[in-house]
Amino acid sequence: MPLRIDFSQKWFRIFAAFSCTIYLTGCSFFGGSSQNFAVSSNPTGATVRINGQQIGVTPLQHQISRRGDLLVEVEKTGYKSQFRQTSRKLSSLGIADVIGGAVILLPLIGLVSPGAWEQDPSVMGFSLDPDMVSPTPVPTPDK
Repeated sequence: MPLRIDFSQKWFRIFAAFSCTIYLTGCSFFGGSSQNFAVSSNPTGATVRINGQQIGVTPLQHQISRRGDLLVEVEKTGYKSQFRQTSRKLSSLGIADVIGGAVILLPLIGLVSPGAWEQDPSVMGFSLDPDMVSPTPVPTPDK
């Protein structure tokens, strides 16, 4: 009978090790491919474009892709347009994949999934400057 207990304990340990390996090196596969993104402006009501596509007016909450960098443009009539770019950084799930991969010594397979990354920053605020178009000088007649 003790032999049977040792056999089941061995399989339990193998199953536990396998489960930890899968969990710790692929967490990012369970993360979403999009994230929440917020844009505000002063004054409000400015048009927001991401990568050239109009998505709404400020204040704005929008779901964006975690893949690739984004170019955010904010414009409003009478004000100078402003541009900013996001970059990607490791998300908390991506960090767990790195730690799990280092501990278990397996390839970091989770880093290929979009859940391993997030856009940085996820909140942008713009202060729009008035567009001071200088009036064209009116020629004065010579006397």
